[in-house]
Amino acid sequence: MISAIFGVIILFKSEIAIKMKNLYMGLIGIIALASCTGGAKNQVTENCCSCDRDSMIVVMRFERKVKPEYVTLLKQSFDACKAEVMAKEPGCLDYSLYQSYHDSTLFCLTEAWATKEDHTAHMKLEHTIKHIAEIKGINDPAFKSTTNYNYRICPGANQSN
Repeated sequence: MISAIFGVIILFKSEIAIKMKNLYMGLIGIIALASCTGGAKNQVTENCCSCDRDSMIVVMRFERKVKPEYVTLLKQSFDACKAEVMAKEPGCLDYSLYQSYHDSTLFCLTEAWATKEDHTAHMKLEHTIKHIAEIKGINDPAFKSTTNYNYRICPGANQSN
């Protein structure tokens, strides 16, 4: 009976020793990684952006799933609109449409604008209004995206010192 109790205690201590060893090895790995990548010295600890919200870069991502018969229409309408955007809107930093490899009716639209004002102006331009009118009613009504987002980013926030 006593030897069984000591066996359990030794087993328990060896499990703790293994967990402690794994913990220390993990910490050593994190410290090594931080020292190789610059770690905490490049970390921003406060909001250093002096910009107001409307002058920050606006980044947007939208998922949309269209009815199969409208895949070509979406791509053609987007490409025509993009040509106008890139030629006439200097505040546009990115305007891209990506089609899913696994589902040809699923698309991801990404946009980046120098300011909120640039995006607001974009929404009022003829080529944008035309594109929105052309693709009205083509979405798959059963699809509900959970990954759409809007970010406001301080200019220069992603530049290294």
